[in-house]
Amino acid sequence: MNQTDSLRIGEEKGYIKLLNDRNRIHYVAPDKNYRFTDPEEKVRASFYVELIERFQYDQTRIDLEVTVPRRTPSDSADIVVFQDDDKKTPFIVVECKKDGISDAEFNQAIEQVFGNCNSLGGHYAAVIAGNTRRSFDVKNFEPGERSQNIIAEPPIRYGKVQEWRYLKGVPHLELTVIERGDLIRVLEKCHDTLWQGGKFAPTQAFDELAKVLFIKIRDEKKARRDGEPYDFQIKTHEKPESVANRINSLYQEAKVLDPEVFTENIGIDDKLLFSVVTHLQGISLNQTDLDVKGVAFEKFLGNFFKGETGQFFTPREVVEFMVDMIAPYHEERILDPACGSGGFLLHAMDYIRKQASEYHDKESREHYLHWHDFAEKRLFGIEVNDSIARVAKMNMIIHDDGHSNVISNDALVDFDILYKQHSEFQKEQFDIILTNPPFGAVIKKSELPYLEKYELSKGNTSQKTEILFLERCFDFLKWKTGKLAIILPDGILTNSSLQYVRDYIERHFRILAVVSLPQIAFSHYGAGVKTSILFLQKFSEQEYNRYQDAIDQIEEKNRAIYTPQIEELENERQVIIKKGSPAQVDVTENYRQQFISILDNIDALNQKLGKEPTKKVQNLSAFFFPEIESTPTREFELFDLQAARAELKTQTKTLNDLEKEYRTTFKAAADPVWESEIKTDYKEKIDVVKEEWTDKNAADIRGWIRENANHPIFMAIAERIGYDATGRKDPINDLDVICEEYRKFTENPDFFA
Repeated sequence: MNQTDSLRIGEEKGYIKLLNDRNRIHYVAPDKNYRFTDPEEKVRASFYVELIERFQYDQTRIDLEVTVPRRTPSDSADIVVFQDDDKKTPFIVVECKKDGISDAEFNQAIEQVFGNCNSLGGHYAAVIAGNTRRSFDVKNFEPGERSQNIIAEPPIRYGKVQEWRYLKGVPHLELTVIERGDLIRVLEKCHDTLWQGGKFAPTQAFDELAKVLFIKIRDEKKARRDGEPYDFQIKTHEKPESVANRINSLYQEAKVLDPEVFTENIGIDDKLLFSVVTHLQGISLNQTDLDVKGVAFEKFLGNFFKGETGQFFTPREVVEFMVDMIAPYHEERILDPACGSGGFLLHAMDYIRKQASEYHDKESREHYLHWHDFAEKRLFGIEVNDSIARVAKMNMIIHDDGHSNVISNDALVDFDILYKQHSEFQKEQFDIILTNPPFGAVIKKSELPYLEKYELSKGNTSQKTEILFLERCFDFLKWKTGKLAIILPDGILTNSSLQYVRDYIERHFRILAVVSLPQIAFSHYGAGVKTSILFLQKFSEQEYNRYQDAIDQIEEKNRAIYTPQIEELENERQVIIKKGSPAQVDVTENYRQQFISILDNIDALNQKLGKEPTKKVQNLSAFFFPEIESTPTREFELFDLQAARAELKTQTKTLNDLEKEYRTTFKAAADPVWESEIKTDYKEKIDVVKEEWTDKNAADIRGWIRENANHPIFMAIAERIGYDATGRKDPINDLDVICEEYRKFTENPDFFA
């Protein structure tokens, strides 16, 4: 019985009356009035009704604010159930605290109720702090005992204490369905218990909470007959060690059945786990309405991650808008390759759940299968942070279900790595991608070699993640029908240096819509970058190939124009460097005449002997007198062949000695600074040509695409989006209007054009 139901029943049956616009409460039997605006009073009123309705105690034997004797300073018990009509013999003493108190405050309340119970001579004591409750057998144990005398709950109508408090299908003993605010408080209490004021890192505390929540939900879904106890609870006289052993056993069983959810054991001690079970044992996560669970978990995540870890997630209003614009169908496969806590996946599931109501009766099995099969088989997510991936899985489990298709990995790694982890993560497999990729992070080729395989990083040693995600989304989507809704920084749409990214988009996708978001869209998460949402549809394979063929022809045409220009500049550079620095040119000129004389002699002797000049002679002749015709020396005509051979040998030795001397002198005259300047100068000239070539390619391709793929694009600017810069609700949300206008546009784009 939750607090709202308890108060309603109490009013209907006349146990309590709410007065003065519900600012005061009147307890009818004890005839006492108190201020109802006090959170503790709401807890007391709820449990007061529960004592009458569920525990079957006569309201005339229940009193409030009972004075406790021998207490210094003077104290009073919040609620006392007596054994007699004269209210002389206390039986149960209750201390009530507001929901959400800390563990230290709860333990202090335990000491307070023990003091009151012992002083009053009561049999049983209970501390009630919202959904967190603990009861004790005080009379039959030593005064200082606080663990062995824990009982499942106070006895019903003076009877025997029950071993188990929560039994399946038994009225008043079944788990309680709670409201959103109560669920948020329960989650926060659990996290604070695990965090211990800083002894655990916040993310570590959340990891442990996710494990416990996982076990709690599995226990609720476990097959058991009506009347059988739930395992996730504290039974009478059970120590923390016993509870921890049972919870850990449940966890180990679950790990075997579902090894992808959690790989590590529960890492908290028995007493902490005991406290968390105290917070959670009485509520039903499985039966609580999906919308309640969704909003509660989302708010808890937002508060926790925004405040504790610096992570940020896509606001609910933006997510809902993107899902509504894409309008998924229950047979389509949806992916978020940067899924965070799973917001896009969950809202897509919610969209299909609402869609199911259009086709089937809400209580029918067909309705359930319509959206549940979609959740289980068609929702997929990838999250690089292992802790956040567990959050996404838990979020999916709470929403029932699809968690098995969420994996922890870098979505940009090679496809074979993703396939080995989960066989569904392959190219061209998804109908829809909804994503808000990480902005600004830079991936370096030296750190992650897969970068070189991306078209959008060719020629770069690094690239921004959001740019790579564009290409990865293209790879994941099905040809022709695949749709992408992606949030990108406005720089991709406006910066001249990123024109190549815009060109990539136009070459690979049909642009359906562009919606500009205000600067404040992510500011309350600490991210101030201006963003827009792009809605794209992947070309068919035939369209893509036609585009690539046209692009190849354009690039080939321009290659024929610019390649000769680059080759000419490279040849000029080689000739200049080969001639050498100015000092080396002087060296060459000083040696030129000597080389000409010797080479002329060798040429004449070769002709006399009918021999071809050696390769060295040819090279030196070409270098020292490329434009001079060799003239035979007459004196060698008078030599006989034997003398000519001897003279050729002499002249060849002289040439070798001269060349060695020349090369030594030439090398000594080298000027590295001059050579570096020449290389830099020509590199700049060549780069200018290459840049002109690239720009010409891009311009020609852009022109061809716009000429051959002209279609109207829906464009809109959202100025107010349902929340302000601090995250507070704004009654105006332009996104709702934009979505309606987009529907009209898709039906008649020519009208908008």
